[in-house]
Amino acid sequence: MAIAVGHCHGLKPPAARGRHYRPHSVAQLDRPLLDRDHQERNALSPQRRCLSSPCFTTVFSPDSEDQGAEPAGEEKKMPRVEIVAGRHARGVHALIAEAAGAIASGTRLVPAQGDLGGALLLKDGRSGEHVAVIKPLDDKSSPSNGGGGYESKAVLREVAAYLLDHDGFASVAPTAMIKISRPTMETTVASIQRFVAHHYDAGELGPSRFSVQSVHRVGILDVRLLNIDRHAGNILVKNPPTGDGSSSAVPLELVPIDHGLCLPEQLEDPYFEWLHWPQASRPFSSAELDYIASLDPFKDAEMLRAELPSLTEPAIRILTLCTIFLQRAAAAGLCLADIGDMMTREFSSVEEGLSALEALCKKAVDSIDAQSLKSVSFGELSSEEWTTFLEKFEQLLPPAFEAKKSKPASH
Repeated sequence: MAIAVGHCHGLKPPAARGRHYRPHSVAQLDRPLLDRDHQERNALSPQRRCLSSPCFTTVFSPDSEDQGAEPAGEEKKMPRVEIVAGRHARGVHALIAEAAGAIASGTRLVPAQGDLGGALLLKDGRSGEHVAVIKPLDDKSSPSNGGGGYESKAVLREVAAYLLDHDGFASVAPTAMIKISRPTMETTVASIQRFVAHHYDAGELGPSRFSVQSVHRVGILDVRLLNIDRHAGNILVKNPPTGDGSSSAVPLELVPIDHGLCLPEQLEDPYFEWLHWPQASRPFSSAELDYIASLDPFKDAEMLRAELPSLTEPAIRILTLCTIFLQRAAAAGLCLADIGDMMTREFSSVEEGLSALEALCKKAVDSIDAQSLKSVSFGELSSEEWTTFLEKFEQLLPPAFEAKKSKPASH
């Protein structure tokens, strides 16, 4: 069966693929998909834990010069895949083209091991290698969904994490949201992500083998996104180089996955697996400081509004706030562990206390005319109040950072 990749970009499955050309994640093909229209995507439903998912679509692109010609016979049965979100990101079209080629070659979709949300692995029919991970959107209105799939907010956040990983700094695999249409089945919306070859996750190896740079880069991403679910199981360890007899001494590189619980709509208690790893207490390198300083939270916010219009404004404001916090903290000389510690709530035998970040935000909110917020969420602030809040927030940061540096390390 032939499959053409659509959205008028003319991508088709490559006739031949090299042995080392390997895609990462794919979305499940038999769940209903979201419509590409922004208006219809606005109806996406919230909250569900999910793995990182890219989006891909296959569409029939007639070879005939008559674009209005009706395809006949077997051509009518071809799946149609469209990229709903992430089409402008690096690596996405190559991922879709390879996934389409795998489908055309007779691929098998198999459930991801240990996944409860319905994630599927797309296998290349010829080589048998994994190409992508597909996470279908959960559509509770569909009687055939069997309760599987991922909620729309999680799928959107998977794509957002990839879009925000500028220049592949943290090694997030190419991810997109796709819509798959077939003549006799309901349309499916899913995320698709290039499959990352690995033998272990971070929980299966001690952190002493991980490179300082890789830990820092994953941590920088998590701080920006206020990731509330960065556990060892969603940090993959890249396969070490082989053939030189010294691979055991080579620091291992990490790949973060599963970003469905990042960018919450209000300040929450993040979970950073790396918080107490020794690498997190090492100073940032000059290259890492340059990268952090180069981030533009307001430009990123505009990009997310354009690429993911269904992503809510409170979630986008969390990105802006946390990026500013990261930039000012790094410039003040705090290490990754210091920054993560200030974002994490304190626990006592009596109650859970606010994190330093939450306390600073509440103080900034109280200093403006806005009504005091019941929780640290920024969706209730007008544009003018949000601007004033950020100004007040930044004024509070220098003394807070100095106080943090003067305290004994708690990590």
